Amino acid sequence: MSQLYIVFFEMAVVLAIGVVLGKKKVVDDRGRKVLNDLLLKAVLPFTILSSSQYTYSVDMLRSIGAVAAGAGIYYFLTLLTLRLIVWRTKIQDSEKRVFITTSVFANTGFVGMPLMYSLFGDAGLLLAAIYNLVYNVFFYTYGVHLLSGKKPSVMEYVNPVSVSSVAAIILFVIPWRAPAYFVDAIDLVGDMTFPLSMIIMGSTLATIDIKKLFSDAKSYIVCFLRMVLFPLLMTLIIVVTRRFTTMLPATMITLIIMTALPSGAMSVIYSERYDCAPKFAARTVTLSMVFMVITLPLVIAVCIGWFLAV
Repeated sequence: MSQLYIVFFEMAVVLAIGVVLGKKKVVDDRGRKVLNDLLLKAVLPFTILSSSQYTYSVDMLRSIGAVAAGAGIYYFLTLLTLRLIVWRTKIQDSEKRVFITTSVFANTGFVGMPLMYSLFGDAGLLLAAIYNLVYNVFFYTYGVHLLSGKKPSVMEYVNPVSVSSVAAIILFVIPWRAPAYFVDAIDLVGDMTFPLSMIIMGSTLATIDIKKLFSDAKSYIVCFLRMVLFPLLMTLIIVVTRRFTTMLPATMITLIIMTALPSGAMSVIYSERYDCAPKFAARTVTLSMVFMVITLPLVIAVCIGWFLAV
């Protein structure tokens, strides 16, 4: 548990540095775009590939399957349930679409994978990459269709994170492992993942208009669903499931943490692209990032303390 508190402290410090850099305009909108591209197109893919060098074991292979299955069930059930419920409300049509995507799709790539890497090293990152791969399948099909009203392009799937995730699975399963000096070189790049993501998040928080941020009740509901209710439901499912099957603590923790993350930035990007309530999407995602500072450490501490103790 002491390592967990160290991670929380490191997160708070680097996040605060990001806020200061944002306030001082050292990292402005253009700078955030450059850092985002650097993280998602270079640093994170290299980090995922590095995780493939984790020692092969049948238990880890089962964990990969369990995370993929758990993530798939989560996305299918939450999307179906919210579609049935939200579509009957009197909310504006475009906001209904954003409400669903921001509630269901978390920031698994930008926040989840760096966090899991910081907590559990290569094993955590590999499992997080699997979860994110399932996210990509659902977001770039139903998610994009919901925000655009159009049939998504197959090319939406082809991005560096998805490609590196698939490659990591293949490299993990085959018996070959890269030389230590090669892995060390990749790790040098991967070490930038966590601090870079926290700086970007902090600089984004620095741009918040506080008055407008806390004015929309729908955003609060999304945050409750995204970071409280859904993680609790995932925990309940895991508690019931583990009575009938063996599941490693790292697998259970991955499923819960990746379900407890703030709303994903892709909802904002695609809502802006298709002019589907982009301001509502931006407010909601930003508000979830603010609440993350409180909810995520609590979720991590509780689930790690519980699953490592039983």
